[in-house]
Amino acid sequence: MNTSTAPWLIVALREVETKLRDKAFIISTIVTVLFIIGSVVVTSFFATRTAHFSVAATDAISYKVMEQAREDLPDNLELTISRLDSGQAKQELAEERLDASLSSSDDAQEFTLTGFNEVDQELGSLVRESMKTVMADQLLARAGLDAASLPSNDNLVLDQLHGDTEQAAMVRVMALVFSFLFYMAAFLFGMPIANSVIEEKQNRVVEILASAIRLRELLAGKIIGNVILAMIQLLAFLSIGLLAAYLSPIQIPFLGIVTQVAGWFVVFFFGGFLLLAGVWATLGSLATRTEDLQQSSGPVVGLLMAVLFIGMYAKGSFLVVASYIPIVSSAAMPIRLLSGEVAIWEPILSLAILLASCWAMLLFAEKIYRRAVMHTGGALTLRKALKLEI
Repeated sequence: MNTSTAPWLIVALREVETKLRDKAFIISTIVTVLFIIGSVVVTSFFATRTAHFSVAATDAISYKVMEQAREDLPDNLELTISRLDSGQAKQELAEERLDASLSSSDDAQEFTLTGFNEVDQELGSLVRESMKTVMADQLLARAGLDAASLPSNDNLVLDQLHGDTEQAAMVRVMALVFSFLFYMAAFLFGMPIANSVIEEKQNRVVEILASAIRLRELLAGKIIGNVILAMIQLLAFLSIGLLAAYLSPIQIPFLGIVTQVAGWFVVFFFGGFLLLAGVWATLGSLATRTEDLQQSSGPVVGLLMAVLFIGMYAKGSFLVVASYIPIVSSAAMPIRLLSGEVAIWEPILSLAILLASCWAMLLFAEKIYRRAVMHTGGALTLRKALKLEI
């Protein structure tokens, strides 16, 4: 062993090197990066794409429906209308010079939208709504009523006392992103700490390592190595996602706020993951087989599911309380910060509680690890592990 390098650093670098050589880890990281970039690209493409449809109407009422459809066109659609008889429309459809043709029944109570091999769903929805509007106008006219005097969708205006609709939608999306990233990292880098401890116990490798390095430094190296990997991957995902969003041709609202809160999320992620790393190390040292870990990790899995639950559903006072609970606060406080209505002392207090809990957990994990890691006579409880002599 190179005496000029700290033993814990050697262990940490070994953890990093081993993970970076893992094909499954490399492939999953690349796939996730491509998914992030692809999501932004696909969203931008469909947001900026203008679809053009050419439709023929075979009778007067059908033509009126298509004119109504043209009035209701969204910004990303263009519509060309022509008036043809059914024979001409069928021929042009067969030659694929038309996207669809619209015809009505003899009593004008039913319409048929015909495509060559399929009818575009967006076009079908547009024509369906226009057909309802035209038929309703006709029924009202027969009853001597004016359709313009009836209530419409524009009579309802959505408003809220705090923030706005776009910001609320942004908060929901980013809440899911933050909670999922934390959940994924907790399993991808947290559980391997426990598995590594169990494997070294089963193979008696830890006894050899203990003769060359203090157990405290061995544990520190394992935790630090996985924390480094988790932070590198998180920063890569966030950086690539934000860069792709900034380069997107569509203007994404509140991107500046998301970027600022992403910095807070990195800090809270660090504290939360470090605390979880101590928990995983404790569970690994208490177990002697992988089956033992599967039985004892239930509460941790439940806690991580709670983080996901908060990202998807938590709001109001429940979210406020959750933002001060260690580990859960790693997602809850950044979610609150997205609203922009949090006093500066709140994330600082939450982070202080998280880091204090993290320090206490790591000291406890180190205490359990030094007592239990040499024990191979079956799974231990915390009480039994604390009674063991070092």
